[in-house]
Amino acid sequence: MKYSLKIFSVFGIPVELHLSFLLLMLFIYLVALLNIIPAVNILTAVLITLVFATVVLHELSHSYLAKRYGIKIERIVLLPIGGVSEMEELPKNPAQELRIALAGPLTNLVIALIGYIILILVGNFLSIVLRESLYYFIVVNLILGLFNLLPAFPMDGGRILRAFLAERMSFIQATKLAATIGKQFAIIMAIVGVFFNFFLILVAIFVYLGAEAEYRSTLISTLLEDEKVKDVMTSDVHTLTPYNSVQETLQTMFREKHMGYPVIENGELVGIITFHDISNIPENKRNMFINDIMTKKLILSDPNEDLVETIGKMNRNRIGRVPVVDDGKLVGIVSKTDITSILQKKEIKLD
Repeated sequence: MKYSLKIFSVFGIPVELHLSFLLLMLFIYLVALLNIIPAVNILTAVLITLVFATVVLHELSHSYLAKRYGIKIERIVLLPIGGVSEMEELPKNPAQELRIALAGPLTNLVIALIGYIILILVGNFLSIVLRESLYYFIVVNLILGLFNLLPAFPMDGGRILRAFLAERMSFIQATKLAATIGKQFAIIMAIVGVFFNFFLILVAIFVYLGAEAEYRSTLISTLLEDEKVKDVMTSDVHTLTPYNSVQETLQTMFREKHMGYPVIENGELVGIITFHDISNIPENKRNMFINDIMTKKLILSDPNEDLVETIGKMNRNRIGRVPVVDDGKLVGIVSKTDITSILQKKEIKLD
């Protein structure tokens, strides 16, 4: 994720803080130190920090179980609205998804239980301020655990619901139904948020958009699960050389209506150039070679690679096309346009 800073790794999983989260915490501590809001003191700031630490534990519990099932975890990113575990894929085995989804809320409930036991055992020996802080910490974890169990897909409760439904219908039907229920919950949350808490509106937006995105992602992976890159790639690829000028490249793009080209030198793939790379080059510098601005760190695919895996590469790296290489030689290119075309054919067949 852009604008995030890695702070440590656990189980080989990078944990990152998003810039917006860092700014939020800086703001909270400044308010506490400068006593801008009397109710927000250093103890309050520390308590908020501890709550976010439990959010990290919540996400780590998801990620640890997912890794046990062989799922690659890209990272965990902490945002102002909570944590996000970026997984390469999600299991289509309902039992596995159920366990992974339950792990997070159960972690919060266990933390709340441990806090409650501590409060009973040593509460009388603590100052009133520390006792109240521990009490609020318990309550927050209890709320986090129960709130995440709401069947609002793609929240944890929504994933539990999908796992339950997937035992009784196809995975894609279960996802569609869970996403529909999730969007309805999001609308209710937004309405409640208007009257009680603005934060609920932000969560509602996240849930609504996330439900639709997850359904589309599941639909695509299901439709294309048997497809290989060689089935959809464009084999007749127009290539450029590192010594084509920016002006020549732009003319080629406008003439052929393709926005990206592999760059070949002495029969070897050495880069890729896209319209995005050259669109902001001033006119007086368009005689420069594309060798100076092309992307040389390439994301590649193989003709026999699963198309879904290649789509994952595109999404993770935010690119629109991937060169296809066999035995070190360029044999094709697969773009989002190619993927859209085959999806349209597949959906027509489904209809």
